[in-house]
Amino acid sequence: MLSWSLAGLFAWFLARPLAPRPAPRAALADHHKAASRPFSRKPRSATLALILLVFLACFLVIGEARADTLRMVYPEAPKSLDPHRYPPDRAAWPVIMTVYKRLFDLKPGTSELDNSSSAAVTYRVSDDGKIYTILLREGQTFSDGTPVDSMAALFSFDRLMSTETGKVYLGPLRFLEVVGPHTFRLHLDRPWPPFLDALTTPMASLVSPSSAQKPLGFLDRASLGSARFEVESYDGSKLVMRIRPDSPSIPRLNRVEVLFEPDPLKRTDLVSSGAAHLAWDADPPKTPSQNAEWRLIPTFETRFLAFNMTRPYLRLEVVREAIAALAMATLGRDASFRPAGFFPAGLAPSLPPVALPDPAALMERAQNALATVGPSRIPLDLAFRSDDPQGRGDAEKLQAALSGLGLSVRLVPISGAHGQGILEKADWDLLIDWRKPELPGPEMWLGGFLDSRSSVASNPARFNDSEADGLIAELGAPDRQERDRVVGRLARLALDRRPYVMLYQKPLAILADKRLSSVTPHPMWPEAWPIESTNLDPFKPAAPASAPVEPAGPLIPGFDHPVAEPWE
Repeated sequence: MLSWSLAGLFAWFLARPLAPRPAPRAALADHHKAASRPFSRKPRSATLALILLVFLACFLVIGEARADTLRMVYPEAPKSLDPHRYPPDRAAWPVIMTVYKRLFDLKPGTSELDNSSSAAVTYRVSDDGKIYTILLREGQTFSDGTPVDSMAALFSFDRLMSTETGKVYLGPLRFLEVVGPHTFRLHLDRPWPPFLDALTTPMASLVSPSSAQKPLGFLDRASLGSARFEVESYDGSKLVMRIRPDSPSIPRLNRVEVLFEPDPLKRTDLVSSGAAHLAWDADPPKTPSQNAEWRLIPTFETRFLAFNMTRPYLRLEVVREAIAALAMATLGRDASFRPAGFFPAGLAPSLPPVALPDPAALMERAQNALATVGPSRIPLDLAFRSDDPQGRGDAEKLQAALSGLGLSVRLVPISGAHGQGILEKADWDLLIDWRKPELPGPEMWLGGFLDSRSSVASNPARFNDSEADGLIAELGAPDRQERDRVVGRLARLALDRRPYVMLYQKPLAILADKRLSSVTPHPMWPEAWPIESTNLDPFKPAAPASAPVEPAGPLIPGFDHPVAEPWE
């Protein structure tokens, strides 16, 4: 190891004066006289060098012991580590995303696909958009030594599609056709644009076929994935992940310990005292720690304001424009993370971002707009979920701002069956709520908000527009460029007619050791700290990702075509 080499070099440097030198004849007599004297208690240079060597070695070993283990604290312990369980266990996602690979990943901070370290190298889509040909990266293995090949993919998708998780998240998928050792085809019953996005989710993780021989519930407390880490132990209160013994290189960070502590103050104390490196959803420490700092992590969870498009007063575009301008000036001005127009920042990186206008200009626009139509003759009902304290605060701020423009607003907290009835009957005028995409695709996000056929929960504004419905129908186009063009047109329509306004994105606050590399988790899964992108060392800068290796030769070699039974 480098540290031991440095320690040896340091000791050699100290010991250099001890090397014998040629002595003149006159000095030899004095030397023999000195040799007959009693032993001196003054330590010799060799003894000093040996002491320093031992001290330095111990110091370096202790330093490395501190550096090779990353300790994280989460508020909730997973019920199951099985990626195919239903319903998906969000608390398990940080572990699943670390020990399992998926066919594709997402680029940091965006919804674009990334194949730099995923299980698949590339893919090809048929002209009708119903067949996806996947080429796996060769040489991969699961933690039990089983190869990651087409038969392993067949097992994983057979297992996934036999569960409710597969039916919910990969509904159009019908069967897998094995083409070659590392090539297979996924057949859909219809074109479904978010399919590749669904393959990046924790629920679509590849699992070793040997799990079929394990006892029932084995994957609830263990792992059989193909990523660099594996679960060493999990007892419900502490989980340990370690670097796989067959890893081609052993990095300094080879162990991850995850603690579960429901008390936010105790989570904070663990990081402030140096017992942990990261704490999620922690409370500000009583006294500032010199070793820790607060970091805000962006998420795709977005605060929006919906207008009830069935109410005559809110059908007036100028009224919606005025209230939207006021809401952005009041609630979105000081936000840590703001959406890029209609989308959360990072969800549609190919679309140009929309800059938030100056707050003073927004207020002037709102006043001028309302002056042309006047206030509503009856109070506006502003609804928010009663179990959302931040929603109540936002509603109160917006109520005060609207009253300054002469609009009377009543706050309507909604909860339970009664609140659900208010939403379904659209018995409100304005609604403040959160929305997070189920899949990291702009098509799903837009379709949920704007499709007139969507449920009330997806389209609370009751937006019903024939032009929007026509564009949503075109989102099924197999060609990605054509789909992006339609998404852009649909986003512009949403901004112009404004049934909703996106206010700000929800930040996730974590307390982190200052020595930890500045790494940002993906907004889709902010709880999953990207250990791989820190070069597996929490105290070193992140290393640049290596470029993907393109396969040599034809994509589809000539092999027999075994086909699995359709998943019904």
